[in-house]
Amino acid sequence: MRKSLLALTALAATAALPAQAEYQYGFANVYGDYLTWTNGTEGFNSDVKVSDNRDDHITLGAEGGAGFDWGEIYGFYEYEKLNMASTDRSQAAKFSIHYKVVGDFTAYAQIYNIIDNKFDSEQNRVIGVGYTGLTGDNFWFKPFAGIHDVSAADNVDANGKVTDANGFNGYMVGWNAGFTFEVAGQPFMVTNWHETELARNDGYTLNQNGSTGHNGAVGIWYDITDTFYTGVQYRYFYNKLGVDGYGDAAIFRIGMHL
Repeated sequence: MRKSLLALTALAATAALPAQAEYQYGFANVYGDYLTWTNGTEGFNSDVKVSDNRDDHITLGAEGGAGFDWGEIYGFYEYEKLNMASTDRSQAAKFSIHYKVVGDFTAYAQIYNIIDNKFDSEQNRVIGVGYTGLTGDNFWFKPFAGIHDVSAADNVDANGKVTDANGFNGYMVGWNAGFTFEVAGQPFMVTNWHETELARNDGYTLNQNGSTGHNGAVGIWYDITDTFYTGVQYRYFYNKLGVDGYGDAAIFRIGMHL
């Protein structure tokens, strides 16, 4: 719990700096998700099969972001697997920041932390550069690239072999993108986040079945009212989450804008 809360604490603290920052935009949501695996989870940590549906789960979460004249921040916290026993539940949190250095070129950093009572816990840290200038009235595309560092509570691969995956873990490149539009006067939004891990260390390569991995999601969202929204995401990954090769899932969400 302590590590999961660090990201949210950092989000609140950073929002106040610098003291004379000009606020430009912000948002906050709470939501409930239902995730169902659709492909690739056979062999996931050795015992989760598609036919078992044991890892289909319910999540409660909160997210928020804000833009300032100096850059932007984003963070979320999720409490996962509420439909399972407390010993099988997990928590995840993420915080990211673009801090403008020259024009729309930024110093970029992110931290992602997961605490899983059933499988391994892990923290990923990235620091590098980004760009926030590819935006318009109804779209955005914000890429980043950086050095990747990882800490894992347990370094055990799918075959039970103990490895050392801690420390420098190569590089990460990715982006956050979105597009808003209307259909028959109704508001919709398509979003995509993506991360590619490159040149992983030997331990992480063994744990995740390859020196390169991909991770991301494409979502479509609809505002039911000014307060309530819904959406579905296609969650995809390759040599990630302990899966050898490609895997995916569908995530159905109902949420509330705060």
